[in-house]
Amino acid sequence: ADRQAAFDKYLVKCDVPKYPLSLEEASTLIRNAGGLLVHAHPNDPNGTSLISLTPDLNEQTEIIEKYMLNYIDGIECWHSKHDAETTAHYVGFARRHGLMVTGGSDCHQKPILMGTLDIPDWVAAQFQ
Repeated sequence: ADRQAAFDKYLVKCDVPKYPLSLEEASTLIRNAGGLLVHAHPNDPNGTSLISLTPDLNEQTEIIEKYMLNYIDGIECWHSKHDAETTAHYVGFARRHGLMVTGGSDCHQKPILMGTLDIPDWVAAQFQ
């Protein structure tokens, strides 16, 4: 009850109406504000990801090349739901296309604990 009360008191007031943007529009807005667009967890079987369209990694990257490549700056290669094959596939894809690589535990999904994913130090060095 306390969590819901706090949500109702502090966060509901911040509810900003949402309106749809195309990937091109969102990309332009974010980049003009100095941000970078990173495709998050492209192969997460438990989330909204390309695996919902196809489990084939090559087909996933073909979709990115065809529809998203001009609008993203990076791709999340390390993710708690990605296996070693997926990580290697997306690292190679990112390198071929000059994209940044990122990673994270996605710890908002239980039972994943923050800091339990081993991401190489060179990934963070890209941001310096």
